[in-house]
Amino acid sequence: MKTEVCITIDVEFSIAGAFDSPNRFAPLSEEVVNCVVDGREQGLGFIMDSLGQHGFSGTFFTEALQTAYFGDAPMARIVERMASAGHDVQLHLHPCWLYFRNSAWQQPGFEPNDACSRRTDAELDEMIGLGFEAFSKWGLPPPVALRTGGFCTNLAVYQAMARAGLDLASNIGLAVFEPSEPALQVWGGQHLVDGVLEVPVLSYRTPGFGPLMPSQWRLLTITSTSNSEMESLLLAARRSGVQSVVLLTHPFEFINQRGFRYDNLRKNGVNQKRLLHLLEFLEANSDDFVVTTFDKRRRDWLEAGTVTTPILHTPLRHALLRTAQNVLNDFLLV
Repeated sequence: MKTEVCITIDVEFSIAGAFDSPNRFAPLSEEVVNCVVDGREQGLGFIMDSLGQHGFSGTFFTEALQTAYFGDAPMARIVERMASAGHDVQLHLHPCWLYFRNSAWQQPGFEPNDACSRRTDAELDEMIGLGFEAFSKWGLPPPVALRTGGFCTNLAVYQAMARAGLDLASNIGLAVFEPSEPALQVWGGQHLVDGVLEVPVLSYRTPGFGPLMPSQWRLLTITSTSNSEMESLLLAARRSGVQSVVLLTHPFEFINQRGFRYDNLRKNGVNQKRLLHLLEFLEANSDDFVVTTFDKRRRDWLEAGTVTTPILHTPLRHALLRTAQNVLNDFLLV
């Protein structure tokens, strides 16, 4: 059996400083996703073109609560492109967008809360319901999978999902947010939680190098993982019999910007090369790996239930090279 690789993309708009300076800034929508540089899309367009060149499909976790500010039209244009290209579109929720339903967000001292893990059962039910409504208005079938914003999750989220009939989740990225419940402190594999199957974005361990560089969790993303680390992790997963590996990216990872207003953009050459290298590696090693989506694997995953996976590590030399490369990318705008 081949190792399954799910390339997931979080598609979301940006608050862009509106909560901090409501009199100066407004949220941004399609420009955050398209990321146009010199008349060419370096965000969503680059991702979709790259996947299409290799015949691969991705799972696009699409944020729905921004409709409280932007209405249905901006994201509708985006999801139409993704769905018409044959990609899997699933639900993503950032609760902070719901503050725009009243004027409290414009008051001094306002502190937004963007964590699904800090919401009541009634609030969770409402948010998921709003997500279903958005998908219907966008002309999409109901979602079958959810990813919470910032990976902020707890057991109450899974119970709300079960009430709504959502049976797949990718709410956990241990390197980004560690849930308080031990049952949710998982780094990969598949885990049945209150009737919902959680398939986390893979978190892996980096090597320690003395007190100044301790071993730590790192999330499998294009931005945080070099080509050599990505290959090493995938090959280790294959050798260990890991059934599925989920990785994450965002359209904005493929551009460099100064500030948060999406002006003065440049394409991010390092990250673009990383995605292209990953896709080429997966195609060249198709005897061992298959690129799939949450929707395609849903039935088989649910039938298999909980599947644990060993902790994966990256070699020190790869981590050091990635650190140097990322420093150059961040500060020299490679």
